[in-house]
Amino acid sequence: MLLLASILSQAPSPSPSVASGVAAADERFVRDLHDKNIDDVLTLYTADAVFVNPDGHEIPASGLRKLYEQVTAALDSDLHLSTVRIKRHGRTAVETGTYTETLGHRDTGKIDNIQGTFRFTFRREQDGRWRYTRMEWH
Repeated sequence: MLLLASILSQAPSPSPSVASGVAAADERFVRDLHDKNIDDVLTLYTADAVFVNPDGHEIPASGLRKLYEQVTAALDSDLHLSTVRIKRHGRTAVETGTYTETLGHRDTGKIDNIQGTFRFTFRREQDGRWRYTRMEWH
């Protein structure tokens, strides 16, 4: 048994599955948003990504920096994502789930507790990482 455990611990790690790649992107997004690391948040998106607000307003990749600068200047986020389903389509994957977020307004101290659903579309890039191509909040 000890020999088997030793051999398994030395075996090369398999390439990340879709679920683990998507989960890694989500974890980084939540952490980087909370920590206000805008540059790191932006690395999680493809160059042609679209962000969709709950009201349906779409923000193209070229507007993401401004969006996150405004959001992180005004709000403190405590976001929690719960994945319901991930479906792969070749080099793309669609994740659906629910979220809860506590938003602290920095200017007034007001706290908003919101919840809803999300639909994130990912594309596996040349470096093997899954990046957001479309991020929809409902």
